[in-house]
Amino acid sequence: MSAGVRWKITWENDLEPSDHAELSEFFRATYGPTGEFNAKPFE
Repeated sequence: MSAGVRWKITWENDLEPSDHAELSEFFRATYGPTGEFNAKPFE
């Protein structure tokens, strides 16, 4: 992922696969693993 933040307004359908990969990396780094396969058991 690039060091700087870039903002642009676009429709999701117009994103390239590389855009999706960069967003995925950003959210994983920000929020950690999520989703049903990464869920932690309730304690």
